[in-house]
Amino acid sequence: MIMKTFFKTVRTLASCKNGMAATEFALLLPVMFTLFFGMLETSDVATENRRVAIAVNTISDLAAQSTQLTYDDVSNLIDGALEILDPAGGATLNVNVISVISDPNDGPVIHWSRDELGAQPYTPGDLYTSFNDNTVLNPLGSLIVVEITYPYSPPFTSYFVSSPVVFTKTSIRWPRLVNKVQLCDNTGANCTT
Repeated sequence: MIMKTFFKTVRTLASCKNGMAATEFALLLPVMFTLFFGMLETSDVATENRRVAIAVNTISDLAAQSTQLTYDDVSNLIDGALEILDPAGGATLNVNVISVISDPNDGPVIHWSRDELGAQPYTPGDLYTSFNDNTVLNPLGSLIVVEITYPYSPPFTSYFVSSPVVFTKTSIRWPRLVNKVQLCDNTGANCTT
């Protein structure tokens, strides 16, 4: 008897249509809201990922087309990357432009390096350990390596998730006009060898 009453009550409630649309809307709204903003955020993250790839490839390509670079030239290349990326919210962009040469005894070593602050992130002569395949390095030449690390905080998700999406990209190019691209001071007099 109790079961019959229970099932009858359930059938009665299920057949009642008063306020059903409002209830369904209230239940589906958070799901629809999450899907909509999730797609927007995913699109933004994919766009930023592509911008980082464009920036790192542009810097390495332009540096590889030079016979020598001055400190100002490297700073201008990095400023161009900042224009491509347009970091929002005061995000700190880390850019390293590096020339790597082959040392017959040690393998790939740093020829010269500069970063977005105009400093030297790697000491000349230190091993460069980020290559997966050391055979890409010509014993008589160098490689231009550009590394970018960019922490991106999506506009909507950053209110709920405190950790940003960190993009890390590396691009490698062989110099086109000379075996080794030299780094010189701004007067062009003191260059690497």
